[in-house]
Parts: sequence; structure tokens; C-alpha cells
Amino acid sequence: MNLQKLKRYYTCGAVVQFEEDMYNEFKGHRNLSVEELPPWTQENKNERASRRAVSRSLNAFLNTGKGGTVYLGILDSGVVRGIKMTQFQMDHVVGGLDDLMQRYSPPVTKHRYRVKFVPVFPEDTTEEQRQKRCQKESVDNVDIKDRLRPHQYRSHNFCWCDKDSIAQFNCGLIATDYVVEIKIKPWDPNDVRNQDVACGSLAKVHPYHEDEEGNVYFRRQASLIKSTWPGWYFNNARTTDGDHDIFIEGLGVYNFEKPKDFFYILGSFPIQMYI
Repeated sequence: MNLQKLKRYYTCGAVVQFEEDMYNEFKGHRNLSVEELPPWTQENKNERASRRAVSRSLNAFLNTGKGGTVYLGILDSGVVRGIKMTQFQMDHVVGGLDDLMQRYSPPVTKHRYRVKFVPVFPEDTTEEQRQKRCQKESVDNVDIKDRLRPHQYRSHNFCWCDKDSIAQFNCGLIATDYVVEIKIKPWDPNDVRNQDVACGSLAKVHPYHEDEEGNVYFRRQASLIKSTWPGWYFNNARTTDGDHDIFIEGLGVYNFEKPKDFFYILGSFPIQMYI
């Protein structure tokens, strides 16, 4: 059986066969929210920030509506490094992502994203060793009760799972490297699960989300565009035929405090957002 069909894996040090673009973003860390960023990586009077939270890219993929994947453990150059994680730390990533998505405004439901942990192997690993590792469940030697312990999210300090990983390392137990693939699914207006959050029953426009800091991002090729309310919607609204830009007059009479207030009104018209 072909191992790639059995289970996917990455080779450490290899360069992936795709680049950062409209649908792919590389990150060498797993700091999901802005609170998880170490203080020494942030902007000060002498240096620019050396690390950005993963949340910005996830928010942009959501607001663009076309979906996309963030790869944690792949450098900006496309080189695979992986991130060492125990089962407890993988649980932390999943829980932290769920926590982050619930902090968005409006919150993001679980069916709109998914997480995969793809193992990373050294180049000299044999096919037999890879197959054995791929077939082995990472939860074999993990106590289920320990997996139910609450994790510390929204902090750059070590969680108990990180301290446990360090303790295992000091005892000679080295965790497996993984590339974490966080996929934002494309907006599907026909999915019944999306009916309650769509911006209008006629337009079927996907919702626009503020991140945990109240910012709104969009994806532009391999970069992010940060937009501010209330100006950004004027740059993105077009008629469904795509031929004419819309200049919406008279909206000044409304007191729009949030984008959702604007789209509540807009939802009664056949408007489509092109990002």
C-alpha cells in the first residue's frame, strides 16, 4: 500500500511544492491568539514585531470567504521544520482554536474549520519506520483523564501540557514533530448550518468577523489587508452582475456601530461581496 494514501507526512528540511498565496499561509510557531505571543517578539521603540498571531490569517481567510489553510511548522521560505508536540499539546491547540473562534464577533461555528496534525520525519527515516509511526495512534499511552484537564489559553506562559512535555524531554522522551494544518472552509451559502449567520436570505453573503482584538482582515494574494469599520464595505460591495460599483446613498441616516448592523439592512438586496 502506498504510504501517502495510508497517511500523509512531511519530510523535515524539505521545501513544500507550493507557496504562500491566496489560500496558503506558513507559520513557524503555534501562537494562535495575540495573548499567546511572547513579549520579546512584540514591537518596541527599537524593533518591529518579529512574530504575528495566527489569528490574523484565520480571520482573513474567513472574511475573504474563499477559505484557506495555515500551516504551523512551515517557515516563510517553505522549509518544513515541524513543531514538537505531545498529545496533550495537540489537545491544547484544538481547544485553543475553539476558544479563539468563539471570541470572534460573530463567533465561528466548528463546522467551518478543521485541524489536522501531520507527522514530520527526518529525511533518513526508512519507509518501514514511517509506516510504523503513521499507523501508531498517538493516544496509545495517554490517560484519558489527563486529557480532560483544563488548559490555560490566552497566555504566553507555559500551560501544564508544556511543562509536562519538558519533563518528558528531560526523561529522554522526545515528542514527535508535526505540521499543524488549520483549514478554514470556503463559505457555502447552501449549507443549512450557515443560514443563521448569513448576511441576508437573498444575498447569502458570508458573515464578516472581527478577531479577538476587534480587527477585520482580508486576504490579498499572499498578504493581509487590515480594514476598519465603517469604510471597508464600500470598497467591496458590487452588484451581482459585477459590472457596476455601488455607491450607497443615504446610509448616513443609520447609526451603524457594527458591520452586522449594516449587513442586516443590506441583506434585503441582492448584493454580493467580492474580495
